[in-house]
Parts: sequence; C-alpha cells; structure tokens
Amino acid sequence: NRHIIAAPFSPSLEIKSHLFAVSHDAKFVFSGGHWDWSLRVYSLLKSKMTSSLIHHTDIITCLTLDSTGYILVTGSRDTTCVIWNISLQDDHHLNNLNDQESNSFLTPDITLYGHTSEVTCICVSTELDLVVSGSLDGTCNIHTVEHGIYIRTLRPIGDRIVNLQLSNERHILIQTEKDDTHLFLYSINGSLIRTRRLEYKIVDMLLSDQHIVLAVNHVPLLQQTNDTTNKESTSLIAARIVIKDMFDMKTIQTIRLRTHINCLYFTKDFSHLLVGVKDGKLIVLTAEKKSLTKKCY
Repeated sequence: NRHIIAAPFSPSLEIKSHLFAVSHDAKFVFSGGHWDWSLRVYSLLKSKMTSSLIHHTDIITCLTLDSTGYILVTGSRDTTCVIWNISLQDDHHLNNLNDQESNSFLTPDITLYGHTSEVTCICVSTELDLVVSGSLDGTCNIHTVEHGIYIRTLRPIGDRIVNLQLSNERHILIQTEKDDTHLFLYSINGSLIRTRRLEYKIVDMLLSDQHIVLAVNHVPLLQQTNDTTNKESTSLIAARIVIKDMFDMKTIQTIRLRTHINCLYFTKDFSHLLVGVKDGKLIVLTAEKKSLTKKCY
C-alpha cells in the first residue's frame, strides 16, 4: 500500500532521506525539516500525524534511529543535537493513543552541544554508546548516548561535512564537500586511517564491516546549454554504485544504473542493498558468488 503524507517542509531545505526514519515495527514515520521546527510522528496504520513536538530552536536538518528502535537523535540548524527516548508499548495501546498520550510517546532526553553551524548528518550506536554528528563548520563531534558526555572532535580539512557513517567495527567515515569531494576514514579513537579525494559528487554512502558503498549520479560532459542537447543528454545521465575496500579505498566493483539514485540502505544483516531511485522504484542488490545481482520492484 502507498501512503501520501502532506507536510509543510521548509522551502530552504532539500528533502532527502536523512529527514525521515521508520520505526522498527513499520508503524510510525518520524520526520524533520518542517518550517515550524517540529519533529513529527505519523501513524502508518491511521494514515495521519499523531505527534508534533518542538524542542529545537530552528529547523531539524537530520535524524536517525538506533538499532534498538528506542533512541531517536535529531540534528538542527540551531547547531545542537537532541537524544529522544521512544516509549514503545503493546500494539493495542499504540493504536489507540489520544493526543496527550501520543506526545509522551516521544520525549527529549539530552541536548548535545559543540557545533558552531548547522548540523548536517548524524549517526548513533547504542552498542558502542556513541552519537556522531557532522556540521557545516567542518567538525565531527562524538558524544556518549547514555549521558551525553563529550568525547572528542574530528576536524578533517575544514570543508563542510555533508555525510558520515559509523560502522559496528568502530570506524567513522566522513564525507566533506566544497570544491572537491573527500572521504576520511577514522577509528573511534580519533586516528586517521585513510583519506581519498574523489572526482565525482556522492549522493549517498554506506559503511559495512569491510566495504564502502557510494551512490554517484553522473551528468555527462556532452550536456550543453541548448534545449535540444539537454533533451538528448537527459537519457544519457548515468548513475553508478561504487564499491570500495574500506581501508585502501580502491574500487572493487562498479554497478551502472539508468536512472538517478536518491538513497541507499543496507538490510540489518548486510545481505541486501536497497537502492531508492528517482522514478520511484526500489532496486534490490544481493551478493551472489562475490558479485552483486540486481532485482527491481
């Protein structure tokens, strides 16, 4: 079934996947990016908004759920991150929440400080007790989940941080972007393991135990300014999924697609890679005989 949820998003913010999260039971959608600075909760069973909570003092720019489904972390233009507690109870109670109860379903717990500009990306791991956040100020801050204690700050090269990933094997992958795109691989102790400059823009990225997966939308140089050439070159726009070794960052495999990629997602056991594309389809890639095979839904 397809649900359409209308929401007043801020016109100054590009709507991307990092503004949304789905509860582990697939019954609720959490969303940020709203003009009134709110964090909103939508019930997929009722097809309506059940909660709207305002705790930040500016627009929420990113959010993520932890692996347990009980911790939600939001980042904002107000330069802070907030750790929220989710109270999951029995199904019958959740399906019959009144307005007052639905607001207590999600409660702010800890506010994290340290950035001087908009927070652009965030990762959380309750297993590692870490919250990792990146900002336009070029810093990556690390705090604990349980008490919000500041641990350290990573400063790659001063360019704005647009994406980051945290692996279960205690590695942090940071993407910076200005004139060029750079990847930086750190240990959680703050040691720089590897850096690599890329000649293409990254749409989204994932980090597994041994590999880096990059989504790249490529516009050919053949594209010109006149309308005729634009129409002809639109069909030539290529999207690629680039798989690199995590430690030496050398390309292992490249998968070419005929439509733009919007986002990437790994299943919990890393057995499948889900690729959301511009035409609304979901492409599922599976690892078979050391190569990835493609299915489209």
